[in-house]
Amino acid sequence: MSSSEVLDEVWHSYLGSIDCFKIASRCVSDADANYLKYTDFLSEKTASAASWIMEARKNADDFVILSLWAIFERLLVEEVQKESRKMLNGNELLLFTSKVHSKIEKEVEYWRADDVLDLFKGRVDADLIGNVKQVKRYRDWVAHRNQKKSKPKDVTPEMAYKILSAVAKEITFSQCGSD
Repeated sequence: MSSSEVLDEVWHSYLGSIDCFKIASRCVSDADANYLKYTDFLSEKTASAASWIMEARKNADDFVILSLWAIFERLLVEEVQKESRKMLNGNELLLFTSKVHSKIEKEVEYWRADDVLDLFKGRVDADLIGNVKQVKRYRDWVAHRNQKKSKPKDVTPEMAYKILSAVAKEITFSQCGSD
C-alpha cells in the first residue's frame, strides 16, 4: 500500500471517529441510560461527560496530525532512498558513488525533516513545501508541547491531510514522469 493510500486510510478512520464523538455527545445530552450502558459515561454528569467528549475530540484532532505526519515523513525518507539508488545506476563499482549512496541510505532517517523537504523543491511547488513545514511545526508543538516555544499557527486535521496528501501524490506521481 502506498503512503498516499495510508494517508487516506488514516483520514477515513479519523472521520469515523469524529462521527462517533457526535453520536456520543447526542447520547449524553439525551441522558438515555440505555445508550450509555457499559460505558464510563453512565457514571458521569452530563456536563462533565460532554466536556470529556470535547477533550477527546481535541486529542483526536492532534493525534491524527501526528499520525499523518509520521506516514508522510516515512514517504519522504523512502523517496530519498529511491533517488539515492538511482545515483548508483550501474556505477556500483565507483567507490565514491557507492559510499555516498550508502551514507544516504543509512543516515537519511536522522536528517532534519526541513532539510529533506528542501530536496524536493523544484519537484514540488515551494509554497506547498512551505505549507508542509507549517504542518510539521504544528506537529512538533503537539508532540513536545515545549513551553519555551510559542504555539504555531493552528493546523486543522483537514488542512494537514490535504497538504500532506497533495505533496505525497506529487512526489509519487513524479516517479512516473521524467525527473
